Formats: sequence, C-alpha cells, structure tokens
Amino acid sequence: LLIKYLLQGFQAKEKLTRLRCCQIVAMSVTSLGEIDEELYFDLVKRLSERIRDKEAGIRVHAAIALSKLQSGEDSDGGEVTEALLGLMQDDPSAEVRRAVLLNIAKSPGTLPYVLERARDVDATNRKCLFLKVMPPIDYRLLSIEDRERLLAAGVNDRDANVKRACVRMIGESWLTFANQNLLELTSSLDVVDSPAAARVMQALFAAYPEIPENLQFDSELWEALTPEMSFIIRSTLEFFSERKDADNVDKHLPEAMRLARLLETFGAKLEGEQDDELRPDLEFVIHQLLLVAKMSDFPDELGRREMLTLMRKMVLVPEIPENNIEAIADIIRKLSINEQDFIRIMVEVVSDVRELAPTVTNASPDDVRLEALLVGIKSLIIIKYILQRCFDPLSEGSSMYGLLTECVVPAVQSSETVLQEYGIECLALCCLLDKSLAVDNIILFAQAVKQGSGELHAKGLAALLDIAFMYGIADLAPSLGEPSDFVSLLYSELESEDERIQATAGEGIAKLLYAHRIPDPSDVLEELLVLYYHPDTSGNDALRQCLTYFFPAFSYMAHDNQAVMQQVAVRAVCRLAGVLKQQNSDAQSGATHGQAAQQIVTWSDPRILDAIAAMSSSSSVRTSVRMGTYSQIAVDALKRIFSESPPTRKVLVQMLNKLALDENTPHTHLQQMFVLVRTLAQQGLFSDMISRNALAKFEVLLLKLLEVESADDVNLESWLEEPEMVPIFEFISSLDEDDDATSSASDDDEEAEHSQSPPESDQEAPERSSRNVLTGLNVISAIPIAAKTRTRSPLKRGREQHIEELNREIDELLDTDEDDDDPENYLSAED
Repeated sequence: LLIKYLLQGFQAKEKLTRLRCCQIVAMSVTSLGEIDEELYFDLVKRLSERIRDKEAGIRVHAAIALSKLQSGEDSDGGEVTEALLGLMQDDPSAEVRRAVLLNIAKSPGTLPYVLERARDVDATNRKCLFLKVMPPIDYRLLSIEDRERLLAAGVNDRDANVKRACVRMIGESWLTFANQNLLELTSSLDVVDSPAAARVMQALFAAYPEIPENLQFDSELWEALTPEMSFIIRSTLEFFSERKDADNVDKHLPEAMRLARLLETFGAKLEGEQDDELRPDLEFVIHQLLLVAKMSDFPDELGRREMLTLMRKMVLVPEIPENNIEAIADIIRKLSINEQDFIRIMVEVVSDVRELAPTVTNASPDDVRLEALLVGIKSLIIIKYILQRCFDPLSEGSSMYGLLTECVVPAVQSSETVLQEYGIECLALCCLLDKSLAVDNIILFAQAVKQGSGELHAKGLAALLDIAFMYGIADLAPSLGEPSDFVSLLYSELESEDERIQATAGEGIAKLLYAHRIPDPSDVLEELLVLYYHPDTSGNDALRQCLTYFFPAFSYMAHDNQAVMQQVAVRAVCRLAGVLKQQNSDAQSGATHGQAAQQIVTWSDPRILDAIAAMSSSSSVRTSVRMGTYSQIAVDALKRIFSESPPTRKVLVQMLNKLALDENTPHTHLQQMFVLVRTLAQQGLFSDMISRNALAKFEVLLLKLLEVESADDVNLESWLEEPEMVPIFEFISSLDEDDDATSSASDDDEEAEHSQSPPESDQEAPERSSRNVLTGLNVISAIPIAAKTRTRSPLKRGREQHIEELNREIDELLDTDEDDDDPENYLSAED
C-alpha cells in the first residue's frame, strides 16, 4: 500500500516531491521480498517514466530502483535491462551513468556495455569501474580482446587515480583469481601481439615491487622459454634497469656468452620450424632475448666478440622481422667503440646483405624482380636504423655517402612505390645530418607531397616538416621560392581529407611555431586556431589533442609568443563567428563562438604567463607593459565591430567583457576604448538587448578605470592634444566619410558650396576633423547606457529615459501654446 501511494507522487509537479518518492521507493524495493505481478509491472512502468525525468537526481534513484527489479530472465536483454543499458550509454549526467553501472546485473549480455565505461568521459565513473565493478568478476569470463581493451584503457588513462585503480584491480583481484601466479595471469594476455602488455606489467611492478623482487629464473627455465616467460623476464630486467638497481640486474641477467648461445639455439629452432602458427612465438622469444641483451654491459671481450659475430649473422637471415633488425642495430651500437666504428660495421652488414642475397635458379622474371625488391627493402631498413643512431654531421668522405649513392638515390628514383617510400625516409634522415644535402633535395620532398599518394605522401610530408624544424623555413625556402610559398604548401595539407595527413601537418606546423622556425607566425597561428575549432576537424582526435596541448604551451612559453596570440585573437574570433554559427544551425556538437572567444582570451592573458614565470623564477615582471598588448585586443575588437556583420558584432561585444582589464591597463588604451564605445552607441549598431547591455557593462568598466563617475565628467577636448589619440579620431573620421559618401543629393550641394570657401592649411585640417568628431561625441554624451552612475540598473535607466522623452514632448506642447495669444483659438480648436 505504501508503494502504491508513493507511486502517485511520481507525477507531481514539484521536483522535490518526485525526488523523495523515488528515494523511498528505491529503498523499499531493495528490502522487498516477493511482490505480486500487477505491482511489479506498475513499478516498471512508473520507474521507466522517471528515468527520463529532467532532474538528474530523480533519474538516479529511479535507475537504482529499476535495477532491483531485474529478474534472472530479464537480465540478459529484457525491457528493464534495455532501459538501463540505454541510460548508462546516453544519459548526460555522470551520476546517473554511475548509478546504473554500479547496480545493473552483470551478465554476458551486459558486460560488453559495462566495459565501455572504461572510456567514460567522467574520471570517477572510470575509477568506479576498476575499483568496484570489475574486481568481483573473474577475468577469465572476458575474452582476450576485452581484457586487452580494458587494460589498455586503464593503464593509458590520463587520470592518475584511474591508472592506480586499474593496477589495483590487477594486483588484488586478477592475481587472486590466478592463484598469485604471475605466469598464469600473463598467459591470459596476448603478449605476442598486445600493444599494452608491456605497460601493464611495468605499472604492476611499480605498484607492487615485491613481485619482481621475489622472482627467480633458474637455468632450466632459460632453456625452455615460452613467449609468456620471456616477456616476464624482459619486463623484470627492464624494471630493475629503470630503477638503476644494478645488483638485481646482474643477479638475473645471464652472461654474454650464454645469451649468444640462447639466441643461436632459438634461431636454429626458428629456422627448422615448419609450422607457421608456431613461428610467431619463436620470433617473439628471440626478440625478447635481444631486448635482454641490450641491457647487458658486455664486460668480457670474448662475449663481446661472440655477440657481435652473432648479430651480423642474424641480420643475414632472409625473413628476420623488422623489430629484430632494430634491436640488433641497438646492440651493435653498444658493442661499437664510437659512432664511426658503428657506421663501418653496419655498412659492411649492408654490403653482406646485398652480396649474399639468395639467387633463384630457373626462376621467372617476376620471381627475380620480387627477390631484388626484398633485398632492396631490407637494405633500406638497415640504413634507416643506422641513420637514426647517428648524430655526427655527414662528411663527403664518410662511408654513408657510398650507401646514399648506391642504395638510397636509386630507391628514390625507382618505379616501385615501396622502394620510393623507404628511399624518401632514408634521404630525409641523411638531410638531417647535412644541411647542404637538405637544401639540394627539398624540392624532391615537396614533389612527394604534391604528387605522391598514400604512404609516400605521408613520409614526404613528415620529411619536409622535420627538415624545416631542423634548419628553419628561411634557409630552405629559396629552393622553393618565397617563404610564403613554403608555408602555403603546408597550408594545403591542413585541408587534406585524410585525417592522418591533416594531423601530421597540424602537429608539424605547431612544432615549427613553437621553435620559431616560421618567419611570420601570426597568419600561421590564426590558421591553426580556426582549424582547431572548425567543425570539420571534430572527428580528428589526433589533431585536436595535439593543438589542445600546443596553444597554452605556446602562449605561456614567452611574452613574444603571447603577443602573437594577442595580435591574431580578434581576427580568429571574427572568422570563427561565422563558422561556428553555421555549426550551431546544423545542430552539430562542438565549441560555441562564445567558448572559443573565452579560450582565446585566456591564452592571451598576460597574468597567467606572469604567474607561471613567477613559479619558475623570482624575477619581477612589468605587468603594465604586457597589459598594453593585451588591452589592444579590446581596441581591435571595437574597430572591427563597425565593419562586421550583426552576428559577429554580437560575439565581439561579448568578448570585450571577457577581457580582464585592470589598473595596469595603459590610460591611452582606456581613452581609445571609451571614444570607440561612445561612437558605437551613437551609431546604434546593436539591435538586441544582450549586445546593448554588454556594451553598457563594458562602458561602466571603462569609467571605473578612468576614475570618473559618469560619462559627462570625461574631458574629451583635452584628449585631442594627445598624439596617441590621433589614429582613433582619424578612424572615426573615416567612418563619417563613408557615411557622407552615401548621403543625399542635398548634402552633396552643401559640400560643393563648402568647397568654394578658401582652402585651409594642412595643420588646420586634422584639428578641424578631430573637433568635428568631438562635437559628435558631445552631442550623444548623455547616452542612457551607463550615463550617470555605475549602480543604476538598465531597467531603471530605461524608465528614466522614457520619462525624459515625455517631459520633452510636454515642454514642446507648452511652448507652442504660449506662442498663440488669441484665446478664441482654443475655443475653435475644441469645436
């Protein structure tokens, strides 16, 4: 009876009544045993309505109550479960999604939706998933793919609390289900192909260091390595190596001779293995052993020679994976005396690869071509890893020049696309070591960007950006024309339909700006701002994430950088106003023009830069100087209002009040803003109340900073004598001239008569123009907006203005009556 009575309150108009009824019903349903079928369906119907209530608190308690009504048959896809799943996926309130996440029945049908909360936008919900929802669930009930996605989301989460929750789930729950056996837990992951397994293991070891410290690796284990065990060994040694724990590294790391023998043993197994399903496991074990060998110091000379001989031998294996070639290059670099010795050894390796390539007898031309192609690709891969580990400038006598002419240049000129791709990459690495080579070949990379497609286009663009970052656009542009031509080429990539190309171009241009490699950064920064907020890039997460980090890092790095941001702020906001207005009309999700303006103003705020600088040094900062460039944003915005469309004017006038102007703002800028605000009020460009109120609010702020009580107290005549005010008065005069150009024919006649008067001197003309402007400002000095005191409300000012207009009309009528002395006129008028 109580529940039936409370259900009547579900339709109440008062939200508090609906909330309390849902709370009590949720508490009552939890403690109920069996209920009759009629009441059950009535509860489901009423609660299903309340989970769509406009109040989030009501939806929370309705969801909790509804989750208690899930029966065993319903939990795998009934009406109640479907409603709760939809709520958990789509409800805008994080509390509602969390309530469903914690209370929905966990079953094979609901678990995939529960795991999706690992990517929830709310960090608390992600943390609850790892701390409360997943620990009671045996990880073996999840597929390997679900485990990988769950762990990857947890260990890569940007919130440190979520990371710790994920590691805690592994260490306290999953290890318990695995009987505290790390090998069994690792076997449940696909370590061979998992991109997140290494990070998961390192995070687990960092949170529970007693796990790696208690591990023991005996000799029998080394002889019978499995992918999982080799992965554990490598992860353990990497953990101790990162902690610089030399004792534990030496304790577990075998000698160089033994490592070489193990590599030979598993290499022989791989060579004789005919089962294609087992070959990836053996290749993985060999790769783990190579990574272990990289951590060795090779103290004995005999072990060094044995390892070097083995590495050179392993490179010659025809089907060696590319990641193993990279590990071998690292080991040879460690075994080499210096960089020149490393280059000499690797050049010999490349020569051996090209000379000892297997010959195919009685083969077709296609087989011969394929074999030559594979040898060329392998040679270029080795050359790439050589160049990535070289830092000394290339010299013409270097042996690398021989590889450049024999391997790299022919690959670039080849008709095979894959050879061109590797050739472009290797040539770009050579150019990073030789500036003259970069200048000579910059046209080649530009052609790859303009004419290439797919991977060739991407690698050409990456090479162009890397070389520009190394040497600067000014030194490279002469080969392509003007610096603007080089920048235009990069601009064109920002408009690419390929999101990867667009993200690469955006990231590269951002790095060039950050490193001051672009001669005129203002236009480039403006383009990046528009690109960042443009709705067409809303799905390009890589680009958005890069620019999200770049803009504050660039603006708060130096005052010169922030000055560039301040310079382009108004231009960027004007361009974005139309773009984002179209987005809002299309009902697309994204930032509004107000949010974009607020963010740009924040990046331009010098006080934030000063606070960051104060944390890193104790040097004082001239805030007033920096506020001068900051307040110029307001002056520029007020000027643009005269020429922009009404929607853009509304954005700009609202942007004015987002600027944090204070007593450090230069007095000259305050005067300029005041004159411009008065002129705007005179012309009446704003038809909506929101914009007029925003302009009034900004004028109140200006009066406060000018230290005057009202606009009538401002002495405009004294400002005429200040040189800094001349450009503003000339700007307003130009507006008057534009109005005169569209005036009536009578005005043209008056101007013709005025032209017949004696010409005035050049010194008198600017003064006369400025005084005409001043006269116009004096005429409208009693603007109702913020005309008297700062404490009067807009409604009160409006009423007073209306009363003043009525008084003027009455005075005019009285004046008319006094002019007529004949009382009979009054009688005739009444008649």
